[in-house]
Amino acid sequence: MSCTPGDTDFLVRRVHEVPDFEAPPKFIKPLSSFNEREFRYHIEDVATYFVREGSTIFISPQCEDWSSILLFFYSNAIAAMLYQRGLIPFHVSGVVDGDGVWLLSAPSRTGKSTTALKLQERGYHVFTDDTALLFVENGACMAVPSYPMIRAWRGTLESQQSYSKESAFQIRAEVEKFGIHFHEHFQDAPQKVKGIIYLKEEGDEIGIKPLKPSEGMQHLGNNIYRRQLVIGMNLQLEQFKLLSAVAKTVPFWMASRPKSKQTFSEFSEAIDHQIFSNHGK
Repeated sequence: MSCTPGDTDFLVRRVHEVPDFEAPPKFIKPLSSFNEREFRYHIEDVATYFVREGSTIFISPQCEDWSSILLFFYSNAIAAMLYQRGLIPFHVSGVVDGDGVWLLSAPSRTGKSTTALKLQERGYHVFTDDTALLFVENGACMAVPSYPMIRAWRGTLESQQSYSKESAFQIRAEVEKFGIHFHEHFQDAPQKVKGIIYLKEEGDEIGIKPLKPSEGMQHLGNNIYRRQLVIGMNLQLEQFKLLSAVAKTVPFWMASRPKSKQTFSEFSEAIDHQIFSNHGK
């Protein structure tokens, strides 16, 4: 993931043992411990990660499975580095529509990736999967994508038609989740956000409705990625300012579909017709 605004490089160091904390950690969790400047994350039999000052990531590998090592590097160490820089990532997938992008926001296992893939089958290339950074510049909300890899459960992989099954790889042996790279259509530059659509499993029918800015702001706040780090990094004020700025610049919708039915094709069609076609200009 790019680190806009205020891009600066960062250093990744492979070490035998990660450094100790320079200041005591204020928060201690089962897998992680951290303060405002330092973050330690340990996955048994995989690696230990230590992130300092938003500029250096130390990795102490405990195996040779670099797919697993890099999985936690991107999902946790990079996230901590962004927070240390005052940048807040969000739980969103997204697709490209002309001169901008639509973002799909929801908790894990709600269908962000599946919906994005079904929208790609309708002509909208995937912009990002699972996370993105948001910032507001010159009155426009901009999104920065994460690493160009779709993370799909087996059911999603088997139901989509955008990528061959041979192009996918199992991310971890014990988890039925697969990675699909999409470098060929990847746009790493920040893109203007046309709207944010919250996905929800509810009811017996597909439904789409616009949300008030205050409602959109609340839902966006509930879908911050690794949100426990907001308090851990003392970023509550920055979070409020960012959510407020985004809510003033983009429209929001809630899109719901039945949980017990396979309706992703119809769901993506409804999003396309009711939102993209009517509000995409």
